[in-house]
Amino acid sequence: MDADLSDHIEMCRAYAAQRRVGHYFSHETAALIHRLPLPVHRHPRLLHVAVFAPRKPPQMRGVASHELQAVGHRVVTIDGLPCVAPEDVWAQLSGRLDVPDLVAIGDFIITGDEPYSGEASPLGPADLERAVRHHGRRRGVRNLRLALDLVRFGSLSPQESLLRVELVGAGLPEPELNFRVKHDGRLIAMVDLAYPERRLAIEYLGDHHRTDSDLYRADIHRRERLASAGWNTVFLTAADLAGPVPRAVPLIRAALKRSSPDLFTPEIGVSHE
Repeated sequence: MDADLSDHIEMCRAYAAQRRVGHYFSHETAALIHRLPLPVHRHPRLLHVAVFAPRKPPQMRGVASHELQAVGHRVVTIDGLPCVAPEDVWAQLSGRLDVPDLVAIGDFIITGDEPYSGEASPLGPADLERAVRHHGRRRGVRNLRLALDLVRFGSLSPQESLLRVELVGAGLPEPELNFRVKHDGRLIAMVDLAYPERRLAIEYLGDHHRTDSDLYRADIHRRERLASAGWNTVFLTAADLAGPVPRAVPLIRAALKRSSPDLFTPEIGVSHE
């Protein structure tokens, strides 16, 4: 566990030990408790604590207090810490995060690690829809609605979600998530993003893929297996997702064009609306 995250959770435990009735962790603090993929720049220093009206919110140093309406909210207890439920936390963050980050969190909420473990997330799209309806008048609700339309089951990392949103926003076809590639009836790879009809695989490589020799070799072998099955693989890193116009977009556009030149015509372009 990251040191900053660990410190924040310990602060939560110290606050919860005071057994303040009707106090629930919310917003960014609840996001960390639920292990939602909160962007690092939004990791909180203050504890976000909420109460339901007519209780009065706490006035304490180191605490960002919130007064909520009880109707429509759901509360849960995670490892002994009382907090607002994940779908409501997602909605609470709508005024603080942009659409791609909200999509990444929404993907995480409805997917969990089911593609690996086979254990379904307890929450689904209907829970996110309920949260949007309940929080329909809050600041940031437009972003929340836009994000809801883009949330998909199957993403296993925020980088996969952010990349998918970038590609779709650039006018490219929507890729499939964690696609299982089979060759001669045998599973040869599960790739992060894929255009199966173009036999194009997209893999996001974090820094640990560079520093871990076993992962590095596995990446090479996976690419060789895919190539032998007629697939082209594009590897991307964090640098390819950075900037107002991520380098990943033209890379994938070019790879798609190579796989099928007639997929793109001069009339098809990128919408900037």
